[in-house]
Amino acid sequence: MKKVGVLLLFFFLFLITFVAAQESEQYHLKLLAVQEDDHGNFQGSDADLYLELKEGSGRVFLDTYPLTKMDTQISTRFAKEIACQHFKLNCENYDFIYTIKAKSNIIGGPSAGAAISALTAIALMDLDYDEKVTITGTINSGAIIGPVGGVKEKLEAAQAAGLKKVMIAMGTALEPISGTNETFNLTEYGQKNLSLEIKEVVDLDEVILELTGLDFNQEEITIEQDANYQQIMQGLKNLLCERADKIKSEIAEEEMIINRSILEQVQKKLESSENASQLGDYYSAASFCFNANIDLKRYYYAEKKATMLEVLSLFNILEKKVFSLEEKVDAEEIKTIADLQALMVVKERLQEVKEQIVLFNEDRPSKTLEEWQSLLAYSEERYFSALSWKQFFSMSGKKFVLDEASLKNSCEQKIAEAEERLQYVEIFIGEFNLLDITQKIGQSKAALAQNETALCLISAAQAKADADAILSSLGVTENSLDSYIESKSKAVERLIFENNEEGIFPILGYSYYQYAQTLKNTEKYPALVYLEYALEMSDLQMYFPEEKTFWSELEHFQFKEKWLWGLGGLALGLIVTLALGKLFWRNKSKKKVKKHLSPVQKK
Repeated sequence: MKKVGVLLLFFFLFLITFVAAQESEQYHLKLLAVQEDDHGNFQGSDADLYLELKEGSGRVFLDTYPLTKMDTQISTRFAKEIACQHFKLNCENYDFIYTIKAKSNIIGGPSAGAAISALTAIALMDLDYDEKVTITGTINSGAIIGPVGGVKEKLEAAQAAGLKKVMIAMGTALEPISGTNETFNLTEYGQKNLSLEIKEVVDLDEVILELTGLDFNQEEITIEQDANYQQIMQGLKNLLCERADKIKSEIAEEEMIINRSILEQVQKKLESSENASQLGDYYSAASFCFNANIDLKRYYYAEKKATMLEVLSLFNILEKKVFSLEEKVDAEEIKTIADLQALMVVKERLQEVKEQIVLFNEDRPSKTLEEWQSLLAYSEERYFSALSWKQFFSMSGKKFVLDEASLKNSCEQKIAEAEERLQYVEIFIGEFNLLDITQKIGQSKAALAQNETALCLISAAQAKADADAILSSLGVTENSLDSYIESKSKAVERLIFENNEEGIFPILGYSYYQYAQTLKNTEKYPALVYLEYALEMSDLQMYFPEEKTFWSELEHFQFKEKWLWGLGGLALGLIVTLALGKLFWRNKSKKKVKKHLSPVQKK
């Protein structure tokens, strides 16, 4: 009977420690919002955001009192994803239970995004933080904080809620006064009228710093360009730029005199290419030469007056070349992220050429002979670009599992992400303004159906980046666009730096980043789009497991906290059991000895 009691006690102690391991702390931050009263006036209001982590599989649950807008559901998942990616946190082992309690139906998703990301990071890293501090702002790709409206009213709500500091997006402290050229200083208003500190922040790192005092990822970084990438990209640039000289020679052989305006246009692009080369920016240099080649080839076919029969013959030859190159790239062994990105970019360019060939064969009357000559010129140069990018299959790097199953899974995941972003941005600008993104998602689905996973992946990634570029630019004024682009650039730089440290150089991510730097002074929105492309293409490894070795397995081994609780409970149970057992056997031994003693000895 006593043995049963000891076992029950052991089980009870183990159960208590195991249950304690499952209990999760609830994390809390204040949210700020604006609501409209019955008289059309706006006033600030506060709400409470709670987060509880449970053992799970990465699911997100949102409970609100009262119900919030649909965009809050989407933005909560988005914000959680940003925190997980930015701090490289393992979120697949938890379910995230968010609760928003408000006084009325006032909380919309975007303005709560930064706070949700911050609280997610705090909970996952179990950081101490100041609940008298909060943020109102959106969270965008690269963990950049975006602007929101109604900040003045929100600051007033923060004071009423007893907060001491509110963070806002960088560049938004001076709020334009409607109908005038003047601005309202929110920082000054907060300090003088509300006794509230206002802090402008750029990204999630700064938000966490203000909340916890801990400085994450703020060290100065320098991107070291991979020597192998530099050599290959320089070779690619040389091929494309030498091709310009070749086309010029063909034009001269035909005794054609290049139109002065065309010549100036081409020469300007070639000079831009030379300038980019001097800076070591071979991707931009290659792009300028590629565009110059298209101009030259179009002029060549127009001046030559190529007939429809000649155009047909050249399209047929091009189709055979495309088929041959596709066979070669399909036979390439894909082992590294560089291999995958090389495959993606070659497939993308070949797909563009194939689409023009199909259009020519099936809908010839839809365009004039001059238009077909122009499209032939573009298609031939696009094919040559694809051929040039094939060189990147020779680049080395860390090996990953890039089989068909993993590529298919990554493509399906990227499509889901792109569709979610599309649904989110539709809320703000409507679906009719997003036909290009919808088309790209459709193309990625069609590629997946044909088992063209690399093509699927690049189309879906571009669709997601296009949507992110729109989301990122919402609320950003012309005056703050330069600083916003700079913040995005730094986010890309950090990501490329981290990848480089891990032996993964994102050839497309870095190429798009360089091109964005070339564009940012003259074409700001295209520069922002290319920075979004750079972010997408610099984080592809997250979708693929590393090729397993003993050392990689040891490096990624994680000891879970619940195991510690379980082992602690087991150890405590064993200690108590041994102590009770020792006491039990000692008493039993005494009784045995006493049984054999004489009456005198017993006394």
